[in-house]
This record gives sequence, structure tokens and C-alpha cells, in this order.
Amino acid sequence: MTYGRYLDQAAGAIAAAQVNLRRPAPGSLADHAAAAIARTHLYRALERQVRRLSARAEENDLVRELHHATHTTVVEIPASPPTNHPVASALSQAADAARIASDILNVQFEPLTGRPRSPEGFAMQASSFRADALGRLAQLARAASETDRSLAAWLTKGIAAGSHQLIVRTAASDALTTSLTLPHVADAVASDAPLGSLLRDLRPPPLTDAEQPWTSITSPADCALALDVARTWLVQHYQSLTAVDLKVMLRTGLALTYEIDYLIGIAPPGTRSTGNVDILASVWRGAARAANHMHTLGSTTPGVGPAIVAAVETWLRSQLRGGGEWQKPEVILRSTGAEAWQDSAAALSGRMPDLVTLVHQGALSAMRRGDMLEPDPRQQQPFNRTLRPKWIRAGPASLHGSTLLRFTGQLREKTIFMAKEAKAVVLPGFHEAKRHKSTAPKLPRPRRKPLAVPSTPDGAPRSPSSQPSGGRRSLVARGNAEGQPIAGTQASKWPHRHEQERSEPHLYGDGPEGEPSL
Repeated sequence: MTYGRYLDQAAGAIAAAQVNLRRPAPGSLADHAAAAIARTHLYRALERQVRRLSARAEENDLVRELHHATHTTVVEIPASPPTNHPVASALSQAADAARIASDILNVQFEPLTGRPRSPEGFAMQASSFRADALGRLAQLARAASETDRSLAAWLTKGIAAGSHQLIVRTAASDALTTSLTLPHVADAVASDAPLGSLLRDLRPPPLTDAEQPWTSITSPADCALALDVARTWLVQHYQSLTAVDLKVMLRTGLALTYEIDYLIGIAPPGTRSTGNVDILASVWRGAARAANHMHTLGSTTPGVGPAIVAAVETWLRSQLRGGGEWQKPEVILRSTGAEAWQDSAAALSGRMPDLVTLVHQGALSAMRRGDMLEPDPRQQQPFNRTLRPKWIRAGPASLHGSTLLRFTGQLREKTIFMAKEAKAVVLPGFHEAKRHKSTAPKLPRPRRKPLAVPSTPDGAPRSPSSQPSGGRRSLVARGNAEGQPIAGTQASKWPHRHEQERSEPHLYGDGPEGEPSL
């Protein structure tokens, strides 16, 4: 089941416990112990989830109250004894569902660093998605606190009847206190809005350590699942992409663009709006050609994510344009899986914006690391095959590096336009998390002291621009002298980079000799 289903299951079990506590049957020692243990597990599972998502002051208040709900209970909770009592059974079901939901939520993040390890983990860092989950968790906490008053009375009867177990005594004390303090704090966070689809359908991230389980594609639904796996892999590895990874992703993305466009064309009439796939394809093509000039030392085998995306495209190509010719739309629409093919247009196009955002971030991270290389443009001797090629570090200021970043930076906007054509819901992820951080309130900057303008010997103030520039020139000269050569050459400062880009023929024309045509 999904995260939302487990929360619903927990809510139903809490409601059942409330009903059974109206006229509770007498319980045995095991029944009271099982109920006390289940209550502790329930509150601590809710606390773990709210602690993961909380950021604002009122949300931190909810974390504090949930922690206080079990603060007198021992840290080590004993194993629950078997019981058939309706109160203990209902609370045990609520606790089990809440604990599984907590595991599904927390596994989206690295346990030590708290860094997201799935696209959904990044999306939950955005305020709108956190608010949905926190509102639902606050509702559960409110319902549990409403149960506590009756539960405390029932556990107290068990203590009077001879149950002297420590867990029962502490749970009764905590329940009595929580029933008075928690409802008011939970009401400040609770929301009547339904849980969003992202969180309702949340599952544990797929394992991405091997490509074999995800490359056996037999249906359009498998294609959508494979893209989710590839996005998860990119979230975990976008900071270590190689040139081979970028080449495979960009060349495959170009082919996927035409195949998704074909699927949008066979969707139900009236779905598609006016669009031009060639514009998006030209951006993919420009990025792919720039990546073709890149090189990374090390393995020449693409990673799991790029290999999975390539498998998706290979299968789609075999189904949609086998033999080099596109299938006639009526052949697809009359097949047994016609409905799945029509739905696949929205499923695939809705995943592409997050995918290309991660590709762009991967290219940017590779250049920041400094291990992405490109040919030195100063070596202009194409006819002399005896010379060894010289390489420089690719970066935002280099010829092919700037071209790659420019084109990959345009892909998100263009793929969103294609998703709108398919009437698809764009899946959130990395972009939403970064946008939330960029729009978060910032602390005011300290005021700068006014610039002291030096005076000339005659007493007239001197403009800062009239100061001698020898110091600045010496710094530049020293920086040039300290540059590190790569493969026998030294990185240039690109004084005429823009003129070279305007005159370069490979951006939209044919690539260098021996380079595959895009």
C-alpha cells in the first residue's frame, strides 16, 4: 500500500478505538500492556514524521507536544503480548499503520545527512507538499489525543485491578496529560485539505543499484516506472555524472521527444494544443552536440540511470517505429493496449521536466568539480593527425561547457510545454525544492560601512576609479601564472568566446568528422 493508505488505515483504527472505549470491556494484564505499548508506538511514529517535515514555529510546537506525549515512558519498549481485546487490537492496528507510514516517509531521505534520496523527497521540501502531510498528521494526532482521556481511565482501572507494569502506569499518566495539551497545538497545524496525490501515492524509493530489474520493458506502464527509477538514480548520483552519462541521456532524450510527440498525437481528439516538437528537439540536439565534445577520465560505461532511459527509448522505438517507419495511428488505437498507449503520453511527458532538471544539475555539478574536459579551441590544426589532442577543463566559461549549460537550462521550460500539450500533471522534484529555498525569507544583511574616499595631496577627493590599477593587474597576472595545465596545455581565458560561438557550425549543423549525426 501507499503512504496515504496507511494514514487512512491508522485513522480508521483510532476511530475504532474511540468507539470501543465508550464502554470498554474489562481487560487482563496482557490487554492493558498491549494497549499501553501500542499507544507509545503510535505517538512516536507520528513524532518521527512531523519532526522530518516541520520547519515553522507552530510545527515545532507540535513536535514538542508529540514528544511530550510519551516522555515518561521508558525508551526501551517491551514486546507487545498477544491480545484479542478490541481496545488493544485497534490501537495496535493504528500503531502498525503509523509505523509503516513513518518508514515510507523517512526512507525518502538519507538517515545520516537528511539529504533527499528520491524526487519525492526533494518535492517534500517545498512548503505546499509539507503542509499537506503535516495537516494530515496533525489530524491523526488530534484524534489520538481525543482517545487518550478514555484510555487513561481504562488503564487506571487496570492498575487498580492489579496491573503494576511500568509501561501501563507511564502510559496512563502520559495519556491524561496529552488529552489536555495536544488538541490545541494540533488544531493550529491541522488542515481540512485532502492529502495531495504526491503523498497519497508515495511508496518507498526503488532500488537503483542495478539496471537489470528495470530494463525488461514490456508495456507503456513499464516505461513510466523506468523513468521514475531513472529519476531516483539521478537524485542520488547527479553530483557525480560523467560525460558518458550526459551523452547517453541527451541523445536518448532527443529520440524520446519525437516518440512522446507521436503518443500525444494519438491521444483522444481535442487533447493536443498547437505546438512544435522541432523547437524542443533543436534544444536537445544542441545540448547533445555540445556533450559530444566532452570527456571524463575513467569508466566509459554509462550509469544505471542513463542505461534505464536508453532501454525505455529502445523499446518505444521498436513499438512505434519499427523498421524505421512510424506505425500508423490506427494500428496502435486498434491494439489490445490502446488505452494504455493513450495514457502513456501524459505519464511520460509529466516526468520529463524533473528528469531534464536533474540532467542540467548534473552537468553543472560536473563542471564545478572540474573533471569534465573538452578540446582546446586554440589547437586549430585539423589536418595534422600526428598531433595529440589537447584538453582543457570544461566550465560555464568554456566554449562547449557554456553551450551545454545553456541548452540543458532551456529543456525544463520546453518539456513543460510538451506536458501541457498532453494535459499531463508535471511531477514535482528538484526544481520545487530549490525554488522553495530561493523564496524562503532571508535574514537582513548587515549594513556596509560607507566607502572612505581618499584625498589627494591638494585636498581634493579622488574617485575610486582613479586609483592605480597595478594591484589588480598583478592579481590577474598571478592568477594566470598559477593556472594548472591539463594534458600538456593551459586553460585559456576565452577572450573571444562569443565570437567563436556565433561562428561555430556544429551547434545546429553537422558535427566534427567521425561524430554521429544527431
